[in-house]
Amino acid sequence: MDATIIDVAKLSGYSKATVSRAYAAPDRVSEKARDKIYAAAKALNYTPNVIARAMVTKHTESIAFVIHEKQYPAILNPFYSPILDVILQEGIKRGYSLSISTDHDMRLPNGEVYMKKHMDGVILAGQTDTQAILSYRKQHIPLVLLNNHIDMEGLLCITANHFDGAVQAVEHLVERGHRKIGLLAGLFSPQIYAARYNGYISVLKKYHLPVDMRFVQDIEPTMEAAEQYVASLLQIEDRPTALFCTNDTIAIGAVKAVIRAGLRVPQDLAIIGFDDSYISRVIEPELTTVKIDKQLMGKLAAEKLFDLIAGRPLEERLIETSTQLIVRSST
Repeated sequence: MDATIIDVAKLSGYSKATVSRAYAAPDRVSEKARDKIYAAAKALNYTPNVIARAMVTKHTESIAFVIHEKQYPAILNPFYSPILDVILQEGIKRGYSLSISTDHDMRLPNGEVYMKKHMDGVILAGQTDTQAILSYRKQHIPLVLLNNHIDMEGLLCITANHFDGAVQAVEHLVERGHRKIGLLAGLFSPQIYAARYNGYISVLKKYHLPVDMRFVQDIEPTMEAAEQYVASLLQIEDRPTALFCTNDTIAIGAVKAVIRAGLRVPQDLAIIGFDDSYISRVIEPELTTVKIDKQLMGKLAAEKLFDLIAGRPLEERLIETSTQLIVRSST
């Protein structure tokens, strides 16, 4: 038969109530008592009943990572997969499981969001809207917004300095001697799109370079969309000599189009990406890009969410991690 809480109490020498409290409210039990109880539980291969513990603590030891459906599956997404791995590891340290789903999966017909299973907290990644955030709040679910910024009272947003990263990228192209620089802008959340677009525009204005809207293109952030656009761009005589692509996936699609046209990167068209995802190093030539510290973003998101779950107040409303230009062969 499986061991019970009574068996643990007998072996450890503590009461059943103390054993229960060691799992439900460990801060209310001395370290000595916890050590003995946990050692007895391990010896007996005893696992506390998760459902019963949740009824006592009002916690399920489960959190959710929710991502926009265009970025799903997160584990295969070159930007979000390292973030997700860090969040998973931070959860494991605290005895939490992680559920992964899309924003679309939880949308009701009226646009509100409903968590089908109770979660102690949610990390909402990428594109979303205020209605979704208000829906989580109605369900009293602690929430951290990741890789996006929406100015709402009491909402913590963790993102990167996308504007500064774009400035670094375009200034690098200018320093390389380029004066006709195009933009391939992925359709991300409005905050990220605007920050990277505005960084591009600000550098061109700073150096009194023309903004030729023929070569400023909004596209779906896929290799296929980028390759198709750049293939047509290469047919134009007065085309740009360089492209700023607002993520690495777009940039790699652009590189493929140049190579398939029998041209060279960067000699015929210099290309720079954004994110420094792992795919930036598996293509030849390797991709110049802007690095976002994805591990740091994931760690911050997890730590701040667990602070919220524990009832600790957060002073920050916005945390922006720094960006860094990584120069490789594509420029």
